[in-house]
Amino acid sequence: MLKVLIIDDEPFISKGLSEKIDWPALGCEICGIASNGYEGKKLINKLKPDIVVSDIVMPGHTGLELAEFVHQNHKDILMILLSGYDEFTFAKEAFKYGVFDYLLKPTVVDEVMVVIKNAVNTIEQKRYKEKNYEYLENALQESIPIIEQSLLYEMTVKGIVPTQNINQSINLTPGKGAVITIEMYSDTQNRLSFDSVTKSIKDLLLTKNKEVRFVTHDQQLLVIPSFSLLMPDKVVETRLKDIAENILGYFSFEDRTHVSIGIGGMFTSINTLHSSYLQSITALSRSYFVGKGKIHIYSETSTKHYNNNFTAKSSSFIEKFEEWELEKILLEIEALFKELKYTFDRQLVLNLCLELLIKLGLIVAKWNKNFSMTVGYEQLERCKTFDQLLEFMKQTCVKVKNHLYETMNKNNIGVVEQAKRIIEQHYANPDLNAQFIAEQLDVSVSYLSRTFKRDTGENVSNFLTEKRIEVAQKLLSTTDLKANEVSIMVGFLDARYFGQVFKKIMRTTPSEYKKCR
Repeated sequence: MLKVLIIDDEPFISKGLSEKIDWPALGCEICGIASNGYEGKKLINKLKPDIVVSDIVMPGHTGLELAEFVHQNHKDILMILLSGYDEFTFAKEAFKYGVFDYLLKPTVVDEVMVVIKNAVNTIEQKRYKEKNYEYLENALQESIPIIEQSLLYEMTVKGIVPTQNINQSINLTPGKGAVITIEMYSDTQNRLSFDSVTKSIKDLLLTKNKEVRFVTHDQQLLVIPSFSLLMPDKVVETRLKDIAENILGYFSFEDRTHVSIGIGGMFTSINTLHSSYLQSITALSRSYFVGKGKIHIYSETSTKHYNNNFTAKSSSFIEKFEEWELEKILLEIEALFKELKYTFDRQLVLNLCLELLIKLGLIVAKWNKNFSMTVGYEQLERCKTFDQLLEFMKQTCVKVKNHLYETMNKNNIGVVEQAKRIIEQHYANPDLNAQFIAEQLDVSVSYLSRTFKRDTGENVSNFLTEKRIEVAQKLLSTTDLKANEVSIMVGFLDARYFGQVFKKIMRTTPSEYKKCR
């Protein structure tokens, strides 16, 4: 059984998680429950759980602080955070501390079970791989070629450097070079096998006296050429480009297959192989933005970052989504994507799109508490190009806007009536205005004003003023209060201004009105 620690300062949350989840069916058991971050930290050190389910906002230590503590001191523990919609920014921040997943409150039993099941599978797979890795070490002398290839994969793709003993037993020193990552796409289902492609490239390069190693990973083929450490960097760079061009030239004769090639930064030891691979992936990601069939060379200055201009436009997009017409929304989403295209950072773009989707979901949730955004990161990842991603986001915005239209139309009367009720209850508040009312109703000022005008035939400010003068008439007629006292009671701090407004509506001053009554 895997040990699970629950940390939450709300007892009903802790109780619900511990009692409503069938933990044994998931292969887990509750080893402890903490009511604050300080107690939670002590129990983490004492119980050493496999999984920690923690709230983000708590006394003692926040969930983010606990995530950082676990990340630094207990790397085998998987952290799952609980957060509300308004805590999304905090939840996003926690990903840098290796948080496994997060759940939105209020939690749903089925969703919690899915996340816990994924966490259990992750732990079991990791432990299985660790055992498998030990087996590989024990079988080293019997299977050196296979182990060497496996270790090369581990070093290059995963960044796991072998122990000193293994490094001495097998010659893995790569010399100087760079990882060349080839991503292959097929127009048909009859995809060329990696084995045949690898053999063809090896034969091609051997004719040019160039020896390389190969690693396969998902839909990628990694070519790892190495040269003498004494060879000048400029010469190595030229030869790497030559190899990439030869490979691209080879694939130009294959009608069924298209490729994109990324060349990473230079490695000079096994410790920098992984960095070179990651850099090749970064370079390769440009194909997502500019198309296939090209060679992309990593450069620290080649990637731009989105600036405050995007942040401002994104905030404006969310703020005005309710009031914009669909045509305007589609134009604005295209403008947003123009800000992102030349970042050449697919992960950044996907994260920003996910954040935008979540915020759109929150807009609809204001009107329909049962609404749940049905699209997420997996759908974004399925978009193979930047243009496909743009089209997907546009289609999603159309669906969200149409749903919002329907929901808002059902709730329009309620908004107007609530606004009237607020005016009835708070007309004496001198700060009461359209902005105040919109904030109370959690809608935009423009939407409130437009809806109020359409349903009542007058502006919110006029309705408020008329209400105040109506009450002032009653007070002047039925009480001994003076005009300046009445002005304060109906929300006017300036008695002179009150008199001007009263006279404009009633055609007489407050004092004269009182005498006549």
